[in-house]
Amino acid sequence: MLQSFYTAFTGLTADKDWLSVISDNIANVNTVGYKAERAVFEDLLARSLVTFKNGAPVNKEIGGGTFISTTVKDFSQGTFMNTNNSLDLALDGEGFFMVKDEAGITYYTRNGQFRLDANGDLINMQGMKVQGWELDENGNMVGAVDSINVPMSIEPKETTSVSFEEPTNLDSRAQVVTGTFDPADATTYNYVNSITVYDSLGNSHDLSFYFRKVGSNQWEVYVYLDGSSITNSTLQFDSNGNLTSGSPITVNATLTNGANNLSITVDMSRVKQVASDFIFYAQQDGNSKGDIMSIAVSEDGVIKATYTNGEVKDIARLAIATFRDKEILVRKGSWLYMPNVQTFTPIIMPGGVISKIRSGVLEMSNVDIANEFINLITAQRSYQANARIITTDDQILQETMNIKR
Repeated sequence: MLQSFYTAFTGLTADKDWLSVISDNIANVNTVGYKAERAVFEDLLARSLVTFKNGAPVNKEIGGGTFISTTVKDFSQGTFMNTNNSLDLALDGEGFFMVKDEAGITYYTRNGQFRLDANGDLINMQGMKVQGWELDENGNMVGAVDSINVPMSIEPKETTSVSFEEPTNLDSRAQVVTGTFDPADATTYNYVNSITVYDSLGNSHDLSFYFRKVGSNQWEVYVYLDGSSITNSTLQFDSNGNLTSGSPITVNATLTNGANNLSITVDMSRVKQVASDFIFYAQQDGNSKGDIMSIAVSEDGVIKATYTNGEVKDIARLAIATFRDKEILVRKGSWLYMPNVQTFTPIIMPGGVISKIRSGVLEMSNVDIANEFINLITAQRSYQANARIITTDDQILQETMNIKR
C-alpha cells in the first residue's frame, strides 16, 4: 500500500522538474543564441519476479515510478534577427564562437553580440575576448588561435615600390612625337598620369609619369615628383606588345620636410603596347596615418577594418569550434558552454568552413513557445493525476484503518 504513495511521489517530483525545464525554456525565449532543453524521463523498477506456468516464464514487474534522468539540448538553428550592427554575428550552420576570460579559460557560445573595447580587442558582452587567427599582409593566417585585436589606427608607411598592373596599355596607334620634351607643353608627349606616394612621415607626393612615343615600339617615360624631374627611361616593346627593356625604374628623391629621402622601385614589366586606348593602372605600397572608420565581417569570418586614409586591411579570421558530442556540453550561464570531462576535444577551423558567418544579424532562441505551452499543459495534467493517486491511496488507507472498527 505504502509503495504506491512513493510511486506517485516520484511522478510529482519528475513533473516538478519538468515544469522547471519548461519554465526555463519559456523564460529564455528572447535570449540570443539560447538552445532549448528537453527533459528525458526514465522509469523506476521497484521489484521483478519471474515464475513459470506450464513450463513458460511469467513476469511480474511492479514499477516504482519515474524520474528525469537527463536533459538534452536542442541545437537546431534559431531564426535570425537583423540589427544592422556589423559586429553582431550569427552562425548559419554548425559550430560555436570561442571566447576567453581573464583567467585564460575558453568558453563556447552561439551568441555573437560582439564589440570593440577601448584597446581594440574584440569582446562579447561580458568582456571575454573573441578568438581567431591574425592575418598577415597577404591575408594568410599566422600563429595560433588567440584574442583578436583591431588596430585603432595605422602608422604612416613609406612608399618603396610602385607596380604597373594589367590592363595598363600604351596605344600602339599613337603618333610619334618629335622635339624636346617639355612637361608644360602637351604637344611634346602623348600621355600623362600620376599616382600618390607617401614619405616616412605620411606626407603625400605626386609621382607623375609622362609617356611619349619616339619610334616604332619605343617610348620614353619621364618621371616627376611634385613637379620636379627625377629620372627617365626608354621602354622597348616587341611585335606582340610585350615590354622587353626599360623596367624597373629607380626613383630617388631628396626631401626637405624632415622625412627620409624617397627611394622607390617602379616595376613596369606588365605594361602592354597594343592597339587599344591608353590605360593607366598602378599600385603603391605606402600610406598616410589612418584612424579606424568602420569594421566589416565577411561570410568566411574575415574581419576587415577601413581607415580614414582609404586603407582596407584584413585583420583577423574568426575561429569556429565544433564538437562530435555537442549535446552533452555543460551550460555555464550567460550564453556560455564548456565541455565536460568526457567531451571530445573540439575541432577548430576558420569561419566559413562548416558554417557561414552572417554579419549584422543575431541568432535568436530556438524555443518553440507553442510546443512549450503544450508541454506545460501536459505537465500540469500529469502532476494533477499523480496528486490524485496520492489522494486515492490516502482514502484506501483510511478505509483499511476503518476495518478495525
